[in-house]
Amino acid sequence: MFSACQQQTEIEKLGKHYQQNKDYQSLNRVVELMELNVDTSYVKDILGEPIDMGFDYRYLIDSTGQKGCVIGAVFHINGEGKIDQKWVDEICE
Repeated sequence: MFSACQQQTEIEKLGKHYQQNKDYQSLNRVVELMELNVDTSYVKDILGEPIDMGFDYRYLIDSTGQKGCVIGAVFHINGEGKIDQKWVDEICE
């Protein structure tokens, strides 16, 4: 019974893989699996420390897109500290 409690969920495994490899596939799948309206601490638990912009969290990979901008995931934070939008794309600013 103890070992059953220790098993990682798919999102936890993917998050750990992203943290170790900074790969697109793991990050994209985490974004797909993560529910909206989760607390920012949950995002950090899964993906590690973000680039904290105050209004969103960003997680990058080591690739650029067609526009020459870095590719990453963005988790927008609402006024209650919950994630209300999420996506993976080029981040051009």
